[in-house]
Amino acid sequence: MEQPQLLGRLLLKFDHGDAAVPEDLSAAARAPDGSVWVASDEHGVLHRLSPEEPRVFSHQQRHDVAGQLGVKGSEEMDIEALDLQDGHLWLVGSHSSVRKKPKGKGVAKDLARLATVEHQPARFMLARLPLPTKGRGKAPSKSGRAKKQDAVALEPSEGSRLVELLREDEHLGPFLVPAGAGAPPGALAIPSKDNGLDIEGLAVHGDRVFLGLRGPVLRGWAVLLEMAVEATGHGVLEPHHKKKGGWYRKHFLDLDGLGIRELSRHGNDLLILAGPTLPLDGTIRLYRLRNGLTLTRDSIHPQEPGGLEPLFDVPRSEKTDHAEGVALFSYFEPDDSVLIVYDSPARQRRYGPCGVLADVFRLF
Repeated sequence: MEQPQLLGRLLLKFDHGDAAVPEDLSAAARAPDGSVWVASDEHGVLHRLSPEEPRVFSHQQRHDVAGQLGVKGSEEMDIEALDLQDGHLWLVGSHSSVRKKPKGKGVAKDLARLATVEHQPARFMLARLPLPTKGRGKAPSKSGRAKKQDAVALEPSEGSRLVELLREDEHLGPFLVPAGAGAPPGALAIPSKDNGLDIEGLAVHGDRVFLGLRGPVLRGWAVLLEMAVEATGHGVLEPHHKKKGGWYRKHFLDLDGLGIRELSRHGNDLLILAGPTLPLDGTIRLYRLRNGLTLTRDSIHPQEPGGLEPLFDVPRSEKTDHAEGVALFSYFEPDDSVLIVYDSPARQRRYGPCGVLADVFRLF
């Protein structure tokens, strides 16, 4: 495994009205026009930043994807990953349930909070939207729902179609609530930060969507789901059943016990950002799965040269600089590096009230 080679840093400058966004970046993607798209996982808004000068991205444009997808303002989408393909912008929510945190307002209240698990339908979102070329994005229709030509999504309002498919899965089914158990639609047996279902990686290749799971990690093996999807009309995106492949495929990866935090395409390879499943500070490592986009059946991948290879560890700080988003980047030559954005950035990473520095590392 190589030592990380930091090529440089990019300054991401946001408007003053979005001063909180740099504290909560969860995903990044680079568009063909050179702009950078980022998401904040607690807001249903995407931010497009364009090059202002070398290594500085600004001219922020906000795109209200929650409104475009018919998500109510009070619901949290928890956008965890982005990808761009063929003029479309893809996003995925965590598909997770959440255990409440203690707030230090008394033992009884804190114990009650730790026993409370919330199920938020807006988190169960996988969507494809047309990539805006300029302006601040289209406003949602009067009904608040996306038009067919505007956006398509796996409908989360009555539970996730993906979760329904996984309920009978021999590996992932035990982490879900059985159908008809009296729980809300889409309910999960185990919350995300307890090693429950938690999607944090997304890569799109043709009609296939690769979903990286932060959890569950099964006896040290991380899970990568692969699913073909198609638009069926009326703003709906549906899984496509393949005669030989079923509804989805599973790929198990030896990531040294880490879960998948983000995915990015590099030719036919998949770049995998991995980190701890539980909410703790630990190793953040970038891997390459060679020919990951050409897999044709369920698979299991130990680490080996020419297959699944660790590339380098991302430098980290205690309690800050949580690497969350990774995107292919061109620093000196086309696709020679990766851009990494951070949640909870360290004070040294902040630049003024609304700016934050992202890192660019060389790809080996």
